Amino acid sequence: MAQVARGLKRLFLQALPVATRRRVLQAHPNLRKAAPSGLKLQFNEYLDEFSVNIDTRFKVERIMWTGRYEPDLLALLERWVRAECVCFDIGANVGALTLAMAQRVRGGTGQVHAFEPAPGNFTRLLKNIALNPSVRSQIHPVNLGVGAERGTLFWQEEKGNEGNGGLLGTSGVSVSVTTLDEYCQEHDIARLDFLKIDVESMEYEVLCGAAGTLRRCRPRLYFETMGRSAGLRDPDIFRRLEQFLVGLDYDLFRLNRQKELVPTRADDFGDYTIGIPRA
Repeated sequence: MAQVARGLKRLFLQALPVATRRRVLQAHPNLRKAAPSGLKLQFNEYLDEFSVNIDTRFKVERIMWTGRYEPDLLALLERWVRAECVCFDIGANVGALTLAMAQRVRGGTGQVHAFEPAPGNFTRLLKNIALNPSVRSQIHPVNLGVGAERGTLFWQEEKGNEGNGGLLGTSGVSVSVTTLDEYCQEHDIARLDFLKIDVESMEYEVLCGAAGTLRRCRPRLYFETMGRSAGLRDPDIFRRLEQFLVGLDYDLFRLNRQKELVPTRADDFGDYTIGIPRA
């Protein structure tokens, strides 16, 4: 139903003269998710303070224009991330959640490592970081994919969703891939507090390539588990993911509407799953 409503809003906006459309979108942030292509601007109130570039071709940027992105994750960051924390944003895109993490560690010893393999996305990520000197020094942009082993994969854009793509295809843009274990070893990273993974159905591989880091650092996890992953991969991918994390002494949760943690299992995953290490 949400997609239908958004489609109707987009038709309404497309019918307006360009100047009127811009005024309506400026006055009504709730309509910006449905903004049609063709608008480019700098928005200076993302998360109430950050400047970001908005191109309405891209879904992520349309949502950023509303001022918030993924409220469930924002709620968790407020609870868990402090100024001394080290965070990894795997699948950073243009930095919507990178900036949210940086907002939490600003002024402390904490750092945010933002991984994005797609060349276009990475360029826009760098531009957004450059616009925000208050957090620039605490963000480390990394133009690499992340998986179960080091190598090369192909980033392929999702049809009909510009800027969004994954590394499961056999053609596309060739990108270098590392593992989190190798990255942490090469950069002498001894601490990891929060790990967010949104990599279009490759979450299992990312976690497998981080097994040593998960054992050593015990970060809290937030990772995508949308139902389409089972269709793209195999029906047991969530079960294997659950077994892997439970084997590393993680408990799995989802957030309910009240932003409360509710235990979950592979057959009841929501769009995103939370992993908390046992004491």
